[in-house]
Amino acid sequence: MPRQDAELVEDMVRENSVGWEDYEVVSETELRFLTTSGNQACYGQRYEVQETQEEVAVAIIIGNRPDGGAICTQEAILIAVPVELDEPLGDRDVVELEDPELND
Repeated sequence: MPRQDAELVEDMVRENSVGWEDYEVVSETELRFLTTSGNQACYGQRYEVQETQEEVAVAIIIGNRPDGGAICTQEAILIAVPVELDEPLGDRDVVELEDPELND
């Protein structure tokens, strides 16, 4: 499945938190998470991150773009979502964030 870079969209509607399949370390303060999404004309992505000294908890959120005018086709696309950290990752664990704040 080809991979596409996500275009982050902050004002989506009908959002859902989706599990991420894997992540890679891009730099000390940037991670890239892989997940599956739909047609990028219809769906957008964003993330929520919570950092502690022991772990970095990340939720990948997918929702409908606010303009909603595109004709949506049923397809699955592997999306790479860039996540910026406030502090270097170091030896902290990376885990899924439970219960992120979602837009209706």
